This record gives sequence, C-alpha cells and structure tokens, in this order.
Amino acid sequence: MRIVDVGNHVPSIRTSQDVSRRNKASQSFAEVFKEAFLSVDTLQKESDVITEAFVIGDPTVEVHDVVVAAEKARLALDLTVSIRNKLVEAYQEIMRMQI
Repeated sequence: MRIVDVGNHVPSIRTSQDVSRRNKASQSFAEVFKEAFLSVDTLQKESDVITEAFVIGDPTVEVHDVVVAAEKARLALDLTVSIRNKLVEAYQEIMRMQI
C-alpha cells in the first residue's frame, strides 16, 4: 500500500476563529482585555438572571441550566484572575530587572 502526502493538496479552510484571530491581532492590548472583561461580566450577569429565574419558579429553567451557567461564569472569572496574576507577576519581574 502506498501512502501519499495530502498535506499540500488539501485546500485551506478559513474558519470564523481564524478571522477573529486576525481581527484581534489588529486590536490594541487594552481593547483585547476590555473585550475579555466584558465577556466575563456578561457570563456573570447571565448566570445571575438564570439563577433568579430558577429561584422564582420559572418552569423553563432547569437545575442543570443554573449549574452550567454558574460554572461557566466561575471558570471565566478564575481564568481572568489567573491571567491578571500572571500579568502582575511579569510586571514585577520586569521592575526587578537592572538596567
């Protein structure tokens, strides 16, 4: 059996992620973080709305919806805090450098 390399023959497929990566590359550092913080805030607010709807007895909201929304919000916040900690750590390391 002969194996043929098809790497060069497969057309490249551009996904929406590729397009968004290119758009983010042209954004400033502050804009990227502002967008990320807004998305975390949106997840927190969505979690609050779903939890409130469940508490008041909305029949369209199930327990698993509440748990999934809360977990998404928690993970997003944890990731944001971790990134912030790494940035502060990097800043402190730069400040310790001798010139």
